[in-house]
Amino acid sequence: MKMVKMALFLFIFVIVAALLASTIYYHNYTPKKLNIKPDEKALAFYRETYDDARALFRSNSDALAKRFNSVEKTMFKLPSKTDNDLSVDLLYIPAQKIKKGLVIISSGVHGVEGNVGSALQAMLMQEFMTDEMLADTGFLFIHGINPYGFKYVRRTTENNIDLNRNCLASPELYQTKNEGYPQVIELINPQGKVKTRSMENIFFHLRSIKKIATASMPVLRQAVLQGQYEYPQGLYYGGAKPESQIVSVTPFIKKYSSGYRVVLNLDLHTGYGENGTAHLFTNPVTNPEVRQMMDKVFEGYKFDWGDTSDFYTITGDFTGYVGKIIDAKYLPMGIEYGTLDSQNTFGSIISLQRTLLENQGYHHGYASEADERRVKEMFREMYYPSCTAWRTKVILDTKEMLTSALNKFKKL
Repeated sequence: MKMVKMALFLFIFVIVAALLASTIYYHNYTPKKLNIKPDEKALAFYRETYDDARALFRSNSDALAKRFNSVEKTMFKLPSKTDNDLSVDLLYIPAQKIKKGLVIISSGVHGVEGNVGSALQAMLMQEFMTDEMLADTGFLFIHGINPYGFKYVRRTTENNIDLNRNCLASPELYQTKNEGYPQVIELINPQGKVKTRSMENIFFHLRSIKKIATASMPVLRQAVLQGQYEYPQGLYYGGAKPESQIVSVTPFIKKYSSGYRVVLNLDLHTGYGENGTAHLFTNPVTNPEVRQMMDKVFEGYKFDWGDTSDFYTITGDFTGYVGKIIDAKYLPMGIEYGTLDSQNTFGSIISLQRTLLENQGYHHGYASEADERRVKEMFREMYYPSCTAWRTKVILDTKEMLTSALNKFKKL
């Protein structure tokens, strides 16, 4: 009998110790360290606020308009209940000799990711716009397409809509049913004021692991991230109609893409994936000719077609929408710069928790100023890391990758 009791005690002890160890690890989790020396020239492209990033974009646009022919600078104001100085800015530089290919570079679809997207656009505008590059290739830069989220540090628009789940590709979009979402809604959309030190939040990883155990990480990831159209205060809500900036930007994309044989859309994001790594991905591409062209453009770089277990497919995405409104061979490519090693289980759970806490706080408030400050700091850090090594690597890696990709694009 004593042996049975001792075995039971040891079993319970081991379980408690494992839970305690996992909790300590979870709350002290950090992504892998990047061993790269900060580069001041690379860091100079970054701006800390929406206003400063927009000012840099406009300054670069002015400079390019003086250098090249027929450049068009434009912008449109975004209607808002709280801010009358939100705009989406565009710069179109046409191919200077013959229209062959157009490159669309869009940033800030998820507002909080706009600092990095804006920095990359600044780098491209200052270093890639040459006579040789522009001879037969045009460029359309779309800056801060979600200016509210950019300025106020949210992924979503002022209407809590995830713009990358909102773009109308078919009339049925807003009736789409995410069958898996109701299974996770209680986990990812908590009610009440945020208390970061509550038992519910301290042991969030255990509740998440339980969900993973009953399904799998790919199934859970798909259910959460696909997009949903039934819960307006929920994560990844795609809305009931197109947001105003999607309506407003559409005629510009149609106009500027006219006359080009092939269009490459690089849509810039941060958050998901291995820390400091540029992940290339797209929703499934069924046209074999387009797949072949994309393989040629990004030869030497691994990218995901959206049909493997490591990534997820979404509904209402911006790049998919652009492909529906233009008349050209269309190459959609999302570039996502990882921050928290969220391709791993703990990194993925931490990313999810930071996202849902920010959403919960926005809708239901915070128990204290300390809770609000902590959540907002962690949320911003997930999409715009303060690490200078990370920021440097993103610029330098992108410069290397696009030097290769854009030269290959010109040869299609």
